[in-house]
Amino acid sequence: MVKLKVWLGILVGVGVLGAGGTAARSDADYDQALKTAPQGIALENVFTPGTAPNNQAQVVDVTNPNVKGTQAARVSNGKRQYGALWSTNENVFDLTQDHSASMWMYFGNTGKKAADGMALVFQNDDNGLAASPKFGKTISGETLGVWGVDNNRKNTDPGALAALAIQNSWALEFDTHLNNSTSYGNSGDADSFDVSIKGPHIASNYPGAPETYEMVRTVTYIPIYGVGYYATQAHAGLISGDYTMLANGAWHHLSLNWSAKAQEMTYTFDDKDPLTGEEKTGTTQTVPLDLAKIDPKGTNKVRWGFTGATGESYENNLVLFEEVPGLVDATAKTKVTDTTTGKTVGEGESFMGTHNVQVDYQLDYFKGKQAWKKVEAQIQLPDHIDYQSAKITYSDGTTADVSLADLSDNQVRYTLTEDLSDTNKSAVISFTGKAEDVKGTTPLDSTVSTFAAVNGVVTTSTPSMVLNPTLDLYALSLSGAGTEAEAGEDVSMRGLVVIPEGLGLGNSDMTVKPKINGENLPDFQIPEGEGDDSGVFTVTVPAAKLKSGRNKLTFVVGDPFGNLSNEVTYTIDVNRQLLLQTGDGTGAFADTMLTGTKQKVRRLTGWQVEVLDTREAGAKWSLQVTGTDFKRSDGTKLAGNLFYFDRGDQTPITDVATTVGTGTATDDDDLTDVAGDWDDDQGLMLELNSAAVHGDYEAQLTWTLNDVPS
Repeated sequence: MVKLKVWLGILVGVGVLGAGGTAARSDADYDQALKTAPQGIALENVFTPGTAPNNQAQVVDVTNPNVKGTQAARVSNGKRQYGALWSTNENVFDLTQDHSASMWMYFGNTGKKAADGMALVFQNDDNGLAASPKFGKTISGETLGVWGVDNNRKNTDPGALAALAIQNSWALEFDTHLNNSTSYGNSGDADSFDVSIKGPHIASNYPGAPETYEMVRTVTYIPIYGVGYYATQAHAGLISGDYTMLANGAWHHLSLNWSAKAQEMTYTFDDKDPLTGEEKTGTTQTVPLDLAKIDPKGTNKVRWGFTGATGESYENNLVLFEEVPGLVDATAKTKVTDTTTGKTVGEGESFMGTHNVQVDYQLDYFKGKQAWKKVEAQIQLPDHIDYQSAKITYSDGTTADVSLADLSDNQVRYTLTEDLSDTNKSAVISFTGKAEDVKGTTPLDSTVSTFAAVNGVVTTSTPSMVLNPTLDLYALSLSGAGTEAEAGEDVSMRGLVVIPEGLGLGNSDMTVKPKINGENLPDFQIPEGEGDDSGVFTVTVPAAKLKSGRNKLTFVVGDPFGNLSNEVTYTIDVNRQLLLQTGDGTGAFADTMLTGTKQKVRRLTGWQVEVLDTREAGAKWSLQVTGTDFKRSDGTKLAGNLFYFDRGDQTPITDVATTVGTGTATDDDDLTDVAGDWDDDQGLMLELNSAAVHGDYEAQLTWTLNDVPS
């Protein structure tokens, strides 16, 4: 009888424990999580614990001495717990507006033994802050505090299961425990929802919708024959992994982006490094949201927060927020400028040692229910720069110096003296300094800076850059100051660059950058010298790039670090000339149907008669032509004549020279297309008499280009 009383006492104790949950507890993992928590915001008046009678969730202060004003939502930290924290009435989610949110999540460190996870929930349950699954006597961990409770092995109706979930809701689950048993005997004991999944995962769906679930019939034979049903859950927008994915003792970053127009939610997991805050690619899914399921009354508002539940196993589930939709919408960005050259230094780009540098951190406030108040800048500046001054400039025109007296390891902490709001929307903190005189290529890693207030946290990173040494390169000519050349000839000039010693640089490291008359010629590397790195090279200018008269050839030499030598200049004088260009020397007239009357024959295209004059400006020229009679191969003459037509005048082309063009040289190399300037009624035209007979006729034209005295 005594044994029976003891057994009954234990039974009652277990019953109380299951119904009421365990008391708040702490362990080494929980303490470590709070000590290493990233920067977040305060949750007072933003999130509040749910009012369901068995809710164990709380808002707790983090203990990391390196962060300020940060609170975490402790969703669960013990066995047989239900936890929920919801947005306050003033901070519901407006479905008509685009929103972004970001947060850090912690799932304990027990890996495969972890259970059960938590869920981000958007809900319009009639119970409001008291929303909770209808657990009955025992809390079911597989529900994560939001899904339907699968505790009736005889239930065949997914609608009955959905009715036990938080209603009018959408949930994004972070499930650390794989619930994949197909035995109905385990229903309600975290062993059925995830039959098709291979490990811990992130997924979403509608907890209160019957179509989220499927009831599966199963038969058991041991110890006795029986038929029952278990529930499986549809997983939308799945992100899955192994048991190091969630409960690995690290904080995990989550970004949310809601598109009101597309009615889509995009979530990206692990998109920041928890130790450095540096942005990573992460894993992204986008899912549509059926607003009729989560907002059936069309309020365009939804309460949101986190829920969790545990069974016989548990983990420490914590969430802290960086950005809460509607509270403060702000961003930060960086810009690095080599002020010696005026160049902005981007990702992977380089700048030179000894150059002056400016690093800007720009904060922008876009909108919000609150001003961004008492923002603390925790700035990690890039290395290898000697910072000399800093100041902050607000968009309202206010400026202030930022002290560098406590600068240590390139870290600066500074609290903004003005709030950012609708009336003072931005601030730029500018640091100026001088890059070190490095002796070789020096990588500058990206550095992450945080700008934190109790109502909003943003981060930004400088680009990964390269600091190159500043070297003095000296170049000179080995071909004198210039040369003369004939038209149509390539011209080669020799140069030399003195290659700095001690850095292992050779000819092939040096790039020659030539120009002719201001036009870039192809860059080229200096070829290896004969047995040494002499720095000697040859610049060749193609004849086609040279004009008559004086040409200016310049070059500079660059090294791999971006240093440039002095500019070397040559003059190339190309002899001036007067040339006639007639192509292949042929021209033709159109085939013509004879009519027995006098008629003109049109000139075909393709006549090339061009004059190139590269002489001194003012020189004159004239072009004349003579011609023979048109004859057939048998000697028969054409009954007709070739004429030169000019503004109504016509002159027969005979053995007496006829002037068909004149011109005057200018400072440019003038090419005159004589035949190209003739229209259909000008230039050389063939006129047939009525006696003309058919046949092919040819004549020979002789062009004479004359230098006319000025």
